[in-house]
Amino acid sequence: MSTSSNSMHIAIAFDENYLTPVYVLLASLFENNQGESITVHAIATGISSIQQNELKQYVLNYTSTICFYSLGDDFANDFAIPATLWWTPAVYYRIMFPALLPDYVDKFVYLDTDIVVVGKLRKLYNTVVNDHPIAAVCDFVDSRPDLGINEPNSYFNSGVLLVNKDKWIQKDITGKCIEFIKNNPEKLIYVDQDALNAVLVNDWQKLDSRFNSMFKENSSNISMKQLRSALKDIVIVHFTTQHKPWSVLGENRLRYLYFKYFEKIPKKYRVRYNDFLWNRHRIRKFLEIRLGEVLAEYPTLNGLWRKK
Repeated sequence: MSTSSNSMHIAIAFDENYLTPVYVLLASLFENNQGESITVHAIATGISSIQQNELKQYVLNYTSTICFYSLGDDFANDFAIPATLWWTPAVYYRIMFPALLPDYVDKFVYLDTDIVVVGKLRKLYNTVVNDHPIAAVCDFVDSRPDLGINEPNSYFNSGVLLVNKDKWIQKDITGKCIEFIKNNPEKLIYVDQDALNAVLVNDWQKLDSRFNSMFKENSSNISMKQLRSALKDIVIVHFTTQHKPWSVLGENRLRYLYFKYFEKIPKKYRVRYNDFLWNRHRIRKFLEIRLGEVLAEYPTLNGLWRKK
């Protein structure tokens, strides 16, 4: 993989439902990587030309660039989408980047939109991937025999990928993924992530978890001081599962990081929660979650509460 250019190429994919998280992701990326030359490559659907221009101006304010790429309107519409609250056909866009990016881009970092960057991304970008198409972090899936994965710690999370574009294209990873998706819809529990894992069995490089720190690593049994201390070595925080910072019932205790960068995005896009309802059951659950966090933070209060 060539290192002739000092520019970092970052790829993101989203639709109109994720504009606020995209702005937050970009704010975190730029705020923590000042002085870097960054080019953002985006596949975006459902957003207007005005919204595109607003994103371009926002990125330009950080002396960086964003380029938009188009896919056919019907791309991925016939791909399997498990019934969840947050997945749309946009989850499949990432597999198309190597075919769309210019020839001078020989590697790039793909980032999901439920991410905040809290450290220097150069540490990840300069990782040597050798002959593999990607480098990634192990997920919390022990094995997936249905995908040909039988060994523990052999299934990766596709929310953060360092992509060796030349090797990806040489091995036709996009074509193989699309073929797997179309022929094995019943196996797609985690949509394109499953397809990528099936196609790349034993052909990916493992990254340290600091480059993709996920929900289960954020224990509810330790203090916020301990969590903040652990963040010193973390580069990327990934809000996996349904516990998104923009969900009223989200339980990830690191969501404060999301709202830190939320304050740095244009006011018109500061939509704090996308699922807020004046529902007494949801409000009660919301208060229970937040009270539980306070009690976890202050053990003395927790003891007094339990004595009642």
